[in-house]
Amino acid sequence: MTFLAIYEEGVPRTVGSARTMTQNLRGKTVPMKGIAQVASHPQARRKGHVRLIMNRFFEFFHEDNIPVSCLYPFKESFYENMGYVTLPQTRKITFKPETLAPVMKMDLPGQVELLRFGEGYAEFRTFLKELQQAIHGMSLFAQTSEPEPEDHSSWLAFARRDGEAIGVLQYVLRGDAMDQTLRAFDFLYSEPLGKFLLLDWIARHQDQAAEVELVLKPDIQGELLFTNICPEQGTLFHAPMGRVTTIPALSGLPVGESEITVRITDPNAPWNEGAWRLRSEDGLLIVESGDRAECELSIHGLTALVYGVYNPREFQYRGWGNPSDEQAVRLLRLFPPKSPFMLALF
Repeated sequence: MTFLAIYEEGVPRTVGSARTMTQNLRGKTVPMKGIAQVASHPQARRKGHVRLIMNRFFEFFHEDNIPVSCLYPFKESFYENMGYVTLPQTRKITFKPETLAPVMKMDLPGQVELLRFGEGYAEFRTFLKELQQAIHGMSLFAQTSEPEPEDHSSWLAFARRDGEAIGVLQYVLRGDAMDQTLRAFDFLYSEPLGKFLLLDWIARHQDQAAEVELVLKPDIQGELLFTNICPEQGTLFHAPMGRVTTIPALSGLPVGESEITVRITDPNAPWNEGAWRLRSEDGLLIVESGDRAECELSIHGLTALVYGVYNPREFQYRGWGNPSDEQAVRLLRLFPPKSPFMLALF
């Protein structure tokens, strides 16, 4: 982790940190930096300190050839001014566990093993790393140390088939004995059987928990999780934001068949500015310096395409670029729409 601070008369007034992480971008796991703990003393605000810290971070990321950075903003428009774009919000749903009672009658060819967080962390970490290979946008912290086996901060319920983990539920029970809530931090599975084994496990808490809180990927609809679930919908945290920090480092991402030359504007990271030729070769992105640009894109526009969450036809209204309809089609062929799921909170 990297920390930066701005001092005034020997006193730290503005601080920020950058965590070393990995992220799946369109099927390739790349290094990512997560910005967190950005704060400024009231007497130091409106002086551009946060911008100075962020720009210094961008310089570090560029020196290390880091392609992207993500964060959870206190205010989206503040970080949009520094090149970040909003990504899909993680969903949180609340429902009664007895709704899942019919799942307990299913003949499911598997079982669930319950472990304390410390006991199961190593396998949990391995499962997350394997799952990351298949989920666009999924981010994980660089591992620095493992918790002690006696860490009882939460439960890990592993859904297994023939001993192999195919799903995991990280959860706690909170509240009074007669009115507890099962709060799941992670509800993850690699195949449908894993999902239903975990739903069965949740259903078996109907006598201990009055309600269940589940965190879902942005592309999963709570009402479709199971019949008659009728959940209350909410959000877990602020919507994450992402940003391309070093354009050449995007080379090698899996993309569609297309080609275009764009001119990028990025005042906070001037090394990104200029004409770039973006093309696919054997299904992978090739980034090269270009000559005559066919359209203009801000760094927001390129970021939106890389993460796959915005239509380039609306860039002109957001101030992110001016691709024509024909150029928008080519951009979408190169960067087909996707729904990223951040997972990590920082």
